[in-house]
Amino acid sequence: MAFKSPKKAELIVCEGSSTEPAYFTALKKELRLHAVKVDVVGGENSEPINIVESAIAKKNQGAARGMPYSKVWCIVDVEIPPHRTLGEACTKAANVKDLELILTNPSIEYWFLLHFEKVKTPFNSDQDLHNTLKQFHPSYKKGRIGFDILFPLTETAIKNSKEVIKENQCNDDLRNFNPSTHVHKVVEHLQKNC
Repeated sequence: MAFKSPKKAELIVCEGSSTEPAYFTALKKELRLHAVKVDVVGGENSEPINIVESAIAKKNQGAARGMPYSKVWCIVDVEIPPHRTLGEACTKAANVKDLELILTNPSIEYWFLLHFEKVKTPFNSDQDLHNTLKQFHPSYKKGRIGFDILFPLTETAIKNSKEVIKENQCNDDLRNFNPSTHVHKVVEHLQKNC
């Protein structure tokens, strides 16, 4: 089978330098995304405003000569306590066409947890979330996410994420909704572009 050059390019800019890029790179590979070029970039400076500014700069550069990014996703954890530049990042991202800020409250590990269980109880700390995740996914470690364990449960995670958002009456801004995530938006979008 001949390889076709992608007709469009998308960019995922992650706050984390290992966990989030590992997940999205593995997802890109598993979905065999050939029709869409998806670049995954880990954040060097994890403040949300820096992630959004980096994404804007990369968006303006484009994926390659003559190939602009048709969609840019910024994956950012809200954290406990929230990042100090999160409000500024939300405002700036909202004003950039084809750039979407995807929040996970409190962190990406909540998305991983949703693969196993729909948890709606707020987390008091990152350690609290990690301990809960390890009950279901004992081999989980930052940077070594066990994608082969998570991927078969992707549809469960999507369903759980949507239900939590609906049941908790979350709006698009998840800063005040611990726990919640919109990572399912990116995953579903990538699934449709296979």
